[in-house]
Amino acid sequence: MVPSRSGKHAAPDPAGGDSSANGAAPPAPPARDVGVRCWDLPFSATPPRMINPELGLPNLVSRTSQDASYSIDVTLLDTPDHRLLRAGVVLAHRVVDGRGEWYLGSTGWEPLLPTERIEPMGQAELPPDYVDLVMPLRRRATLGPVAALTCERREFAFKTTAGAVQAVLRDDRVTVSRGGLVTARYREVTLTPQPPGLEADQLRWIDQALLSAGATRVPGFPELTARLGAPATGRTDFPEPRPVTGGSPFARFVSSVVTGGVREIVRADLAVRTGDPAGAEALAEAAGELGATLQGLSAALDPDWLQGLDEELVWLAGEARAGAAREDGLAGLAAQLRRERYLHLLERLVTATRGPRLGASGDLETTEVLSTLLDSAVARFGAVADRLTADGPSADWADASSAADELRLVARAVTGVLGKPAARTVRRFRRPFRALETALDVGGVADGLSDDLETLGPVEAFERGRAYERTLGEVREAREQFVAAWTRAAAKLR
Repeated sequence: MVPSRSGKHAAPDPAGGDSSANGAAPPAPPARDVGVRCWDLPFSATPPRMINPELGLPNLVSRTSQDASYSIDVTLLDTPDHRLLRAGVVLAHRVVDGRGEWYLGSTGWEPLLPTERIEPMGQAELPPDYVDLVMPLRRRATLGPVAALTCERREFAFKTTAGAVQAVLRDDRVTVSRGGLVTARYREVTLTPQPPGLEADQLRWIDQALLSAGATRVPGFPELTARLGAPATGRTDFPEPRPVTGGSPFARFVSSVVTGGVREIVRADLAVRTGDPAGAEALAEAAGELGATLQGLSAALDPDWLQGLDEELVWLAGEARAGAAREDGLAGLAAQLRRERYLHLLERLVTATRGPRLGASGDLETTEVLSTLLDSAVARFGAVADRLTADGPSADWADASSAADELRLVARAVTGVLGKPAARTVRRFRRPFRALETALDVGGVADGLSDDLETLGPVEAFERGRAYERTLGEVREAREQFVAAWTRAAAKLR
């Protein structure tokens, strides 16, 4: 891969001769080929003679348009550990024909980040919106020059005697420097036939001519990161989650959960920064989903590690929900996403994708750990529910609410791996849970009626008392309905 004037992967411009003046091109015969061919050529090799009139290659003409032949100097900007390049993002300062430009390009983040964006260099500092867009990818690391590339591009056109372009031959010579020292030189030659294509014997002749000059035919060129070498070739901080099965180590499962969660958070973050109205809701959902899943796995995770992450994810989800309702639109939320607190959370999540803190359960099979978590949550709820009575203390019913919340979180976290058996278990709790929610809701109404009685007058206090008595009857009825529903569900579970 080479830096180009118009971007990382600029295609050759087929212009260079007006074939329309010669009438419509004939249909492409089966023997012709329009596929692009690539060669690695020694940096200092002398190009071979590329004209063969007998084969129908009478002319090779230098192309002089500004996008065809030029010299470009590129300074790549990144963090010391190349976080941007590893994430598929190129941030650079370029000098083309004496003109400075800022360049931002991405692969895999479109449309949240631009495929290519070029701004004239109006000042020495990076454009503020460039800095903002790459912030979630670089987080708290500093940006600076990490490599310099100089590319000299020359393009030639194979033309017929009538002036029609048969193919474009591109010759790129690239020098890579790091720390002021030249670390690599490479030369990439590309042949792009123009419709209707080149004949097989023409292609063979061009191939042999280049091979005689020391070229090597290759299926394609390495990515820029491969040309730069480590650390640019390292693993991205935001990979796709690795596939997980029940037999996978539990540590891999948790890593996959966090990896998927942080990717969604960053994508939602970028949506907010680019002004997408749906970004705030997406961010709240991503942070809330990851926090809920980790809470469902909490019994198998390091409690101190989880507590810190959970508090920050709750904060982020709250800020995102508030941002969706703010009068200033996304501006207030975007400001929160520039805070040290948020960037530190991203740093912790990225670290967790590589090594979540699990304790002794990390090496166990995922199915074993998740089954144990579900069984324990079911047992805890059952133990609490078994001692509930219609006249029991409110503290017991509050414990049941807490145990039900825990079971919901565990079920949400494990069902994707455990599948139908876990789903069947969870379904048996639907009616008891609905009855429990009703009992708790009615109980809350009763508690509200008993508040602030001393501030009421005699008549109001009397009416409040009557309402309270009626509600207590409703509480007892709702509790009895739960006890009946739980008795039926428990019989099926045992």
